[in-house]
Amino acid sequence: MRFFLVIVLVLGIFFRFTHFEYKVYWYDDAITSLRASGYTQEEVVQHFSVKSVVSVTELQRYQRPDGTRSVIDVVESLAKEDPQHPPLYYGLANFWFHSIGSSVALARLLPALLSLLVFPCIYWLCQELFVETGIFASKLPTWLTIGLIAVSPFHVLYSQESREYSLWTVTTLLASAALLWAIRVKTRTSWGIYTLTLVLNLYTFLLGGLVAIAHGVYVIIIYGFRHRKTLKSYLVASLVGFLIFLPWAWVVIINQSQAKKGINSLFIYTLKTSELKNIWIQHLGRIFFDINQEPWDFYVHRILLILILYAVYYLCRQTPISVWLLIILLAGVSTLPLMVPDLIFGGIRSTKSRYLIPGLLGVQIAIAYLLGINLANPSLKSWHQKFWQLLLVILVSGSILSCAVSSQATVWYNKENNGENIAIAKIVNQTTDPLLISDAVVGHILSLSYSLNPNVQILLQPSKTFKVYLPPVEELERFSNVFLYRNNPSKVWLKELAKQQNYKFEPIVFGFAKWSKDQPVLWRVTPILKKLEQQS
Repeated sequence: MRFFLVIVLVLGIFFRFTHFEYKVYWYDDAITSLRASGYTQEEVVQHFSVKSVVSVTELQRYQRPDGTRSVIDVVESLAKEDPQHPPLYYGLANFWFHSIGSSVALARLLPALLSLLVFPCIYWLCQELFVETGIFASKLPTWLTIGLIAVSPFHVLYSQESREYSLWTVTTLLASAALLWAIRVKTRTSWGIYTLTLVLNLYTFLLGGLVAIAHGVYVIIIYGFRHRKTLKSYLVASLVGFLIFLPWAWVVIINQSQAKKGINSLFIYTLKTSELKNIWIQHLGRIFFDINQEPWDFYVHRILLILILYAVYYLCRQTPISVWLLIILLAGVSTLPLMVPDLIFGGIRSTKSRYLIPGLLGVQIAIAYLLGINLANPSLKSWHQKFWQLLLVILVSGSILSCAVSSQATVWYNKENNGENIAIAKIVNQTTDPLLISDAVVGHILSLSYSLNPNVQILLQPSKTFKVYLPPVEELERFSNVFLYRNNPSKVWLKELAKQQNYKFEPIVFGFAKWSKDQPVLWRVTPILKKLEQQS
């Protein structure tokens, strides 16, 4: 078993660093590079609204620090335009860009390296969790949890995304382990360490607040007023942690209009209840199996749902409340506030699996405990143990297969918002003297620029309205090939495009994402000169 788990761990590390530069450097990645370099989207818009046509190389200067931008500029950029993203990861990325580099591979190397810290953190958490079940029972579930997370296709995907999610996974595990440790050893130092981990979690991702709430509910239920010293220590540690986070909380409050704008897309869309349930089942299934192919994913995820429900039931029946309650609270408190509003008021908050990381970690711990206890139980019959061994092999094999398949892909479900970049670049890069006109959001054109050749010229005209702005026909005559790009165009924008009289628009690339497959995102533009102008 030890040899088996070592092989699994090595494979998990291997997949984290394999071909991570292949996948599309999508909107979120590009915005991270912008923020970590100390720039704002407004600066990009102002700069290119003055200049007429720029090259891809000039556009990408905003994707790397120029030596004049510091961590202070990073914090100001986030506070001004993205306050819903705390600055810890972006500050680390700024230091990384200055010290190591900011290419696609190097930008993704940082979260991949941070994801390796998951292994010691999950080991510590599981040991603290299962200490009351006895040393014999605690070791195998711990190592199985490490193995399942190591080759989890979900964790591998987000370890390769230039965003704070791998760090949030680490700080969530770290804070939870530190809480249990502080409760057990009851020293000021241990509670001080818990305060530090709580602060790190909050400054990594705002939804870390839900993790803190789960911790509070756990302490109150388990210890309440019977152990006043423990409760008091927890309250003091938490209060200090929230006071340290208060400056950024104030930034979010005073810039709440920008925060709402940043997450507006999570509220404007509404899905049917059946669609939401299918997506939630996908979230659970994808932590073990994800080849991005139907109907395989559909059926396997439903089988995994049955196993997960049984694992949670088994955990609650076989362990003390001090063990299973923390796992249940991490899963419930971090997911229900996103799921319930989607059901009642509409929205797609709970469709983003990256927001549900604490809950998904709880599911993996429950599965690992189910497998570990049954595999380590010498009183079980031989055929019974072989069943659990086979189930473990199937789970791990499915995860390894999923990681192998996704490692060869350029686009996966978590990056489908810019999945058409490859098709667009293939067409534009093959033409001579191309001009790409775009009024798309800055992040989308920055994302596309990574796939374009340096000789491609860009006319960037970011628009906050649904109007279509195109230059006079005479300005386009010096280019052999002219294209118009807009990611996920609205119906209003398409109607405005149809009103244009001086150009002919031929749609040549359609959206990659499920919600934009029938919508064109790239048009070939042909000027239509009036007969009188042609004669003159």
